[in-house]
Amino acid sequence: MFKRWIICTIMAALFLMAGPLSFAAMPQRQEDPFCSDAGCTQTRALLKQTCDWIVANKATVPTIYVGGYYMRTLVDGYKILGDQRYLDTALAYGDYLLGRQMSSGFWPTGYGTVFLADTGSALGLFIALYPHASPDRRQKYLDAILRYAHSIQVNGMIHPNGAFGTGWEHVEGDTMTKPIPDQYTLSSALTGGGIFTWLYNVTGKNEYREIAYHALKWVLSTMRADGNIPYILAWEKADWAKRGDPKNDYELWDDMTYGTAAYVGEGILTFDLHCNDRPFRAWIQKAVAPNIEFLLNTQLPDGTWSKLGPTTWDRTRWPGIIDYLIWYYENVNHDPRIAQAVQRYDAFILDANKGKSLGLLNRGAVGGVKANSFNTVTSLTGRALADILSPNIDSKW
Repeated sequence: MFKRWIICTIMAALFLMAGPLSFAAMPQRQEDPFCSDAGCTQTRALLKQTCDWIVANKATVPTIYVGGYYMRTLVDGYKILGDQRYLDTALAYGDYLLGRQMSSGFWPTGYGTVFLADTGSALGLFIALYPHASPDRRQKYLDAILRYAHSIQVNGMIHPNGAFGTGWEHVEGDTMTKPIPDQYTLSSALTGGGIFTWLYNVTGKNEYREIAYHALKWVLSTMRADGNIPYILAWEKADWAKRGDPKNDYELWDDMTYGTAAYVGEGILTFDLHCNDRPFRAWIQKAVAPNIEFLLNTQLPDGTWSKLGPTTWDRTRWPGIIDYLIWYYENVNHDPRIAQAVQRYDAFILDANKGKSLGLLNRGAVGGVKANSFNTVTSLTGRALADILSPNIDSKW
């Protein structure tokens, strides 16, 4: 009895010493802070409906970034709902992706241009599948991504300032022509921040982490004082060197604002969760705060982002913002405004007519930019729903 009293006394003292430090940093979270419906029943049902729709309609998609996001939704669905069909479909698509890698180490994206940004999105599927695949498949995923990373480096697609280039303008068969070395916000985030962080995490080679850090450092160095991150791609008339020209500035700051935030956020949260370095994490968590504030301040009353038309690039890609906000809430600051913003989105997307207005589950063709945009709505929405139900599940390796 005396020993028990001593142990309890020591534990109580330790609790009193540690308690104020830990609870002051991260206040206790409420249960299911992101669902707008009681018990998340409707949110869970919509995730299942989305996954079932993907299995039935999108098991094969030649546009690889869209296909990759679809299948990443299925991996999330498998982890939450336990349906083996979801994982099997994603594994089969992973095999398809392996077969499409060119001898150069790159992938044809499905519409005539090799984009390192879109490839980074697609290869996120290998990362999602890695814990669930056989040893043979895991080795193939790693080998394929290592070839890709090596090709980026030897082809000079990383600028001295850390920014990644864009890709190649044309691909025919196994041949790429007309390189596009222009620094690009999204390739820097998705391939630089995302793929290279994973390579560091798997191989332990610090050079990959350094590349990821410098890519994201460049992206965040371009952020405006109000937290808006520009879409930089001179090839598409969004030239960082021509700031001040009204048309150019519109492309930089207004035309792709929220899709850019969503994709950049994907690279940022990947780096934060998996760089395994406290100073790096402290830096990036502080650096992104203005962007998070910008997103909270500019959410529309209906729970969405972007005032642009329903078929625009920006309007069909912002759902990825949800994963970004949830990461920040879970890992940086339990700001109640973030939970409220996600709840507003959840309430919007649970309304079938409103979801349909974005293209959720009711569109998604193979060809054409606008059709592919609607594909992106469904695939990014599925990942957002998964994170609402199980925070950060989409980015857990």
